[in-house]
Amino acid sequence: MVSHPEVGLSATADPQAAAADPWDVVIVGAGPAGSATATQVAKHGLRVLLLDREHLPRPKVCGCCLSPLALSELDNLSNQNIARLQLPIQPLQNLTVASQGHAASVPYATGGVLSRINLDTQLAHHAVLARTAWLPNTRALYWKDENECVALTVQTNNETPYRIQTRRLVLAAGLHDAVRYDNSHSAESRRRKRPPNNRIGLGATLPATGGSLGPQHLIMAVGKGGYCGLVRLEDNTIDVAAAMHPSVLRQTESPAKALSHLLAEAFHGTTCPIDCASLNDMPIRATPQLTHQTGPIDPDCRKLFRIGDAVGYIEPFTGEGIGWALLSARLASESLITETGHLRPAAQAASHYQRRYHRALTWHHRRCRLVSLALRSPRLVSTSVQVAGYFPRLTGSVAQLITGNAPTR
Repeated sequence: MVSHPEVGLSATADPQAAAADPWDVVIVGAGPAGSATATQVAKHGLRVLLLDREHLPRPKVCGCCLSPLALSELDNLSNQNIARLQLPIQPLQNLTVASQGHAASVPYATGGVLSRINLDTQLAHHAVLARTAWLPNTRALYWKDENECVALTVQTNNETPYRIQTRRLVLAAGLHDAVRYDNSHSAESRRRKRPPNNRIGLGATLPATGGSLGPQHLIMAVGKGGYCGLVRLEDNTIDVAAAMHPSVLRQTESPAKALSHLLAEAFHGTTCPIDCASLNDMPIRATPQLTHQTGPIDPDCRKLFRIGDAVGYIEPFTGEGIGWALLSARLASESLITETGHLRPAAQAASHYQRRYHRALTWHHRRCRLVSLALRSPRLVSTSVQVAGYFPRLTGSVAQLITGNAPTR
């Protein structure tokens, strides 16, 4: 059994050093996208600073599934002439979808599973090995375009805010719309577009004894107020990740009760693979509203790039989020850096990244949005589940195509 990292990743930079001289690239957010970008830029010898508002390791609300795209990008990152990534990824073999008391299991030997505690910490460590400077417990407050540089105001450990200058700023802070433009929250909020009836994410980690769910098995439970994914992680604990409508949470006593009601509805009359009562004893974490569209390049500053969930996000039923984040990190890195290892001119890099990002991901986002809209109808899902029970192998192949997780060749 592989346990989660116990020891935190120590800082390799301090506020005084961070504020001393301009950086080539500063990256806000040490999730998969931020750390992958740091590794791919720092390997060229440029001065790169990676900061995060928390320390590592830390839990995140996430389904923890790695699509074939994610596995391919991780393999590419592992071959960066630094040190190979040693990730205890558990392969997936089966998918079960449950709705309104009907359930169907299909072969789903697609991708793998790894906790975000392990994934994020090891990717950040990989970036440090590439000579990225690492500054945890540091909040990015707001940024301002200043001639050749971007001035980023940050705050470490709730002390006095200070400024960091960088030639390029990469925002990889995920769903949190917290880094403001020139201390003006309204200007930043106008850029982030959210659809109506948007859902939020809920997540918890149950102990190994929290249910009968077997390994290598992904379960998706669909109800009227949202859907929930269940999977065993590499240390045998159970990851619970859901997307739920805020109105459901407002009408329910607690997030744990809302999750329990959703699972009871999906598995009505059948056995739920987890002990719902154990949810009451575990901390339930939440995200901001999930689906949004912000854009890879800031219209007011061609030196500011967004990657990962900071660019845009679709409800996570398909499990492709980490793959998209890692792909955007590679596209941004290749746009920021020339073939000779120097910073590309800002306007040229911005145009290059924006063009490649939309070409690579627009179709996937549209397909994922259609899937998420279909999931608004539990009756449609339950009917599909009943049909799937008669054609499991065909349904497994269709499931891979619908979710964009068909194995890469």
